[in-house]
Amino acid sequence: MSEALRLDRQRLKTQTAFSLSLDGVRRAAAAYEMVKAANIMLETLPLPVLEALRDYAAEQVRNRNSPLVLCERHYVEHLDELIKQTKLDERRLLEGITGVVPPERKENDKPSHVG
Repeated sequence: MSEALRLDRQRLKTQTAFSLSLDGVRRAAAAYEMVKAANIMLETLPLPVLEALRDYAAEQVRNRNSPLVLCERHYVEHLDELIKQTKLDERRLLEGITGVVPPERKENDKPSHVG
């Protein structure tokens, strides 16, 4: 290992240790860890719960202009992507189990109602 690389690692460890001694940095790091844990939990929620959460979050950010709104809007987009992936996974699972491939729905198609 080169001497320069060793110094950089040592400097990074020293800077990290000092930064974590600051109360604000520790609180920010804890908040980041909570967000990470929440995202991991999101991946296990059933589809109807994800859709309800997305709708709730979208409604909350609709008419707000605080500094965190951009982050919250990206969170709604993240939920949208997670929902799309979950639907795709469920469809693939159904196709794999039954061998039946349902026809593709177009965006402007409305679901048919029986009744």
